[in-house]
Amino acid sequence: MKKSYLRVLLGLVLCFSCAKQTKTFTKEEISMVPKPTKLVLGEQSFSFSKNTTISISDDTQKMAANYLSDLFKKAVSYNFEIATSNNASIQFLKAENLKPEGYQLEVTPQKIIIKASGAAGYFYGVQTLRQLLPPEIEKSANTQTNNWLVPCVKIEDSPRFSWRGMHMDFSRHFFSINEVKTFLDYMAMYKLNTYHMHLTDDQGWRVEIKKYPLLTEKGAWRVESKQDRECKELAKTDPSYIIDEQHYHERDGRKMYGGFFTQEQIKDIVAYAADRHIEVIPEIDMPGHFKSAIDNYPFLSCTNEAGWGELFSRPACLGKKASYEFVKDILGEIADLFPSKYIHIGGDEVNIQSWKECSHCQKAIKDNHLKDEHELQSFFNRDVEKFLNSKGKKLIGWDEIVEGGLSENATMMWWRNWAPKMRNIAAENGNDIIITPDFEYYFDFKNEATPLEKVYNYEPIPVNFTEAQAKHILGVQANLWSETIPNFKRLQYQAFPRMLALAETGWTSKEDKNLEDFQERMSMQYKRFDALNIQYYIPSVVGLKNKVAFLDKATVALKTPLENMDIYYTLDGSTPSKASTKYTTPIEFLETATLNTIAYRGDIASEIKSALVEKQTYIEPVSVTPNNGGLNRWLGIKKFNIVEAVELPKKPKWETVNQIDAVGYENDDHVSMVFKGYFNAEADGLYEFATKSDDGSLLFIGTKLVVDNGGNHSAILRDGMVALKKGWHPITIKFHEATGGSELTVWYKAPNRKKQVLKGSVIGK
Repeated sequence: MKKSYLRVLLGLVLCFSCAKQTKTFTKEEISMVPKPTKLVLGEQSFSFSKNTTISISDDTQKMAANYLSDLFKKAVSYNFEIATSNNASIQFLKAENLKPEGYQLEVTPQKIIIKASGAAGYFYGVQTLRQLLPPEIEKSANTQTNNWLVPCVKIEDSPRFSWRGMHMDFSRHFFSINEVKTFLDYMAMYKLNTYHMHLTDDQGWRVEIKKYPLLTEKGAWRVESKQDRECKELAKTDPSYIIDEQHYHERDGRKMYGGFFTQEQIKDIVAYAADRHIEVIPEIDMPGHFKSAIDNYPFLSCTNEAGWGELFSRPACLGKKASYEFVKDILGEIADLFPSKYIHIGGDEVNIQSWKECSHCQKAIKDNHLKDEHELQSFFNRDVEKFLNSKGKKLIGWDEIVEGGLSENATMMWWRNWAPKMRNIAAENGNDIIITPDFEYYFDFKNEATPLEKVYNYEPIPVNFTEAQAKHILGVQANLWSETIPNFKRLQYQAFPRMLALAETGWTSKEDKNLEDFQERMSMQYKRFDALNIQYYIPSVVGLKNKVAFLDKATVALKTPLENMDIYYTLDGSTPSKASTKYTTPIEFLETATLNTIAYRGDIASEIKSALVEKQTYIEPVSVTPNNGGLNRWLGIKKFNIVEAVELPKKPKWETVNQIDAVGYENDDHVSMVFKGYFNAEADGLYEFATKSDDGSLLFIGTKLVVDNGGNHSAILRDGMVALKKGWHPITIKFHEATGGSELTVWYKAPNRKKQVLKGSVIGK
């Protein structure tokens, strides 16, 4: 009787234990990025334990099985048995009919089955399983030892594009091999499969070339650069811009910044990436952005010395046989190091003025029956391409390589939004294209300029492309240029969460994408970022304009952009932190003050957002009756470097325009504009103005600066308010575009009216 009682009791304990180890998940409790092609959510769940076993049937499954096993070994010291038994808890099975990167995942309470036709499919099945697990699986030596549950699901999945890439720039600021491996782990989790390493530029040479040792002995090191100084200035108010001290070394009696990868380290990176089904694409920039080579081998330039032109460094001389031999020697070693199908040669932003002034280059143009310097660069590209083809490689270049003509086998990375025809020319010529646009996929830009929504909503296939042209779009890539990314934490901050929006565009079909659904899934991904100790971007406080005007008093209400966030603020111009006043209720202002705000999600902080809350008196109108519908515009080309410096000449030449924009000057550098006229305030009140510009813009009412959108930057929206009496008021808008990609729009909002573009009857001259 006693034994029977004990058996019943033991059974009850076991049942209770089983009950704890299962649950039925809701759709809101799971988050997978990128979104799978097909997902059916079932009842109950599978529970991992130290007794979980894995079975494989061939070697193509071994890498994925080991990855899953290592995930649990690192987190909770589970050591899963991997064998060929059919009775295992987790089974990897062959399915020949699936696409190379496709997979099927089925989870029941008893087992997990992952089917694929090849190693990549199995691996991506594991990455999906990883995202179904609690975020704590990402932590080492985890204290959680049970309830490792994944929901019962049936998933069928495969990618939209074959090229799903991320780029890192090592020349401006360098990153260690361990940081590279960590970044590759991030890419793998979100099914990104191409890693573009920008290894050389004017500011530093970052890969060992045995035939030319000075490239790294000298070319990998520098004294303080313009980018270093800019980061140090930014670091005065934001410590995330502090330059990583590990890359400073004493060399020749001086403290110098730099570093490079040895050839053995490159092999290590390539192997690590291959284990994660990521192809590493090297970029050796040529014939421009070549100063770090010319500094140490000056015979390569047209003048036998390194230097700078008006905007860019002097390129390699394309009239000298030695230049061609030099780059082929380098590319020969690069081809041996990188098993990738492609080698990137850059080809962007070349200072062709050097070639115009060089007798060697002009002779090469004449001897080879070329039309101009653009065709000279194309001649060089084709010669390099033949060499790469002999090594079994294909050439990639930035879209400038199209300008002088392309061979059918070259691949183009399209980055210049202001040069959309390059996509058409390449596609019609039969060239493959990777879409990596400046305005959407340059993640070194501030999140304010390129927010998560903008990245997610971008469609890479142009609307005017035919089906035949669309087949030449290989995929998408985002870039992390490191001029103002001086450490790995800052790189994380620039990449996350935008990298996930890119990943979903690269993997998920256009029809299955939905921004609201993505943002709901993202709310859970932040927990995974926390577990991985990723320094990610969170938006600044909501509801705060750049300038708030009031007459008697103002009340400013703030909101947090995400759940579980707190706001802190200061009113004395100081930098806010958790030690500052915590926001609980709307803030009331009776006098002018500077409101600085910051939001925290745990220890992750938003960028500081500031507003001048200004007590104003009405500005009186002027006694004029202007001609409605237009403004005067003055245009200056290459006269100024920044909008704050723009001044009218003594005798400006004016033209009448009916819209405030930069249309027609998108491809030009250093374009300055001044728009002057009048704005009609329809009634007494507080008026709001806003400008969105790439680069800087300033808006004045009379002599009062209302919108300060100054500096050189990507397209950013800034706003401001001003108290105006009814009538006509002088208005001036100054604009400057520094390096191409012009964008300018101006809005206004009358009291109790909707925001609208500044044009029509409210302006006059």
